[in-house]
Amino acid sequence: MSAPRAMGGTRRKMNLSTQSAVGQTCLLCGGVQHRPVFTEFGIDILRCDQCRHVFSSYASEPHYENFWGDQVDDSDHLYWKKARARMYEDFFRRFIAGRNGRLLDMGSGLGFFLKLMTSYPGWESYGCEISPAAVRYAREKLGLTNVECTKLEASKWPPGSFDIVTIWDVLDHVSHPDPFLRRCHWLLREGGFCLIRVPNIAMHLPRARLKKLFWGMRSDMMYLQARDHPHHYSASAVRTILERNGFQVQFLHLRPTDSMNPLARGFRDLWFQAVRALAILSRGRLNYDNLFVIARKGISREPQNR
Repeated sequence: MSAPRAMGGTRRKMNLSTQSAVGQTCLLCGGVQHRPVFTEFGIDILRCDQCRHVFSSYASEPHYENFWGDQVDDSDHLYWKKARARMYEDFFRRFIAGRNGRLLDMGSGLGFFLKLMTSYPGWESYGCEISPAAVRYAREKLGLTNVECTKLEASKWPPGSFDIVTIWDVLDHVSHPDPFLRRCHWLLREGGFCLIRVPNIAMHLPRARLKKLFWGMRSDMMYLQARDHPHHYSASAVRTILERNGFQVQFLHLRPTDSMNPLARGFRDLWFQAVRALAILSRGRLNYDNLFVIARKGISREPQNR
């Protein structure tokens, strides 16, 4: 990672289009004219001039087998185990409790979501994860037996296998999401849906700019994670890519991730109530929450490799 640049350095002119990534085109519209909206440790985050989709200029790998390294440590993993628990509980209350079916957790990571799913005996739950280290952790530490170490496109489940496919913070890591989404559509039963969570660029870009303004670029702070997030979705962008892959799209709000700090937790709760109310009052036109999407199976699509 390159060294942080001083705030007083020469600023890039923002009113000129650029093609800083050779041969790079916009995922949504194929446009080649784009301009930087943020620079993170020398990597430009670009916005398409034609459709306004935001994406990273970093030439990322299409899959992240080494995201967890060679071995997952034995720490508490508080973020994955506890901070996300009430978000999951909100999901369980609305879509799982009192029902039965088959669920696939795509990008199941260390397996904490699937471990919570074992509390619902009416559901058969499976995981799909590309990191061998994460799969070993889920199997050996959490005792999960239904986690496959494979890319979704190479999985062996037959069409119509699942009622729900959960995609928690995965879609923004996928460089070429169309084949991935077609496969999800193919795996769903009629009437089934994907539950997708992705960061919302409408919220995260202003926050990254404020961090950079007040503290500069620091290696101990998270901004837009330009190396790990090839795409930064807005509500309109995620709707576009889902609808073109045969899904019917509906946005919702689930409770935010938790914090061990009571003040931080209180602020997150207030923010959540405010942005949810704003989204309701604006009929979805103003959404500054993380994006939670129900993508229901619609028009039939055959998975393709391209």
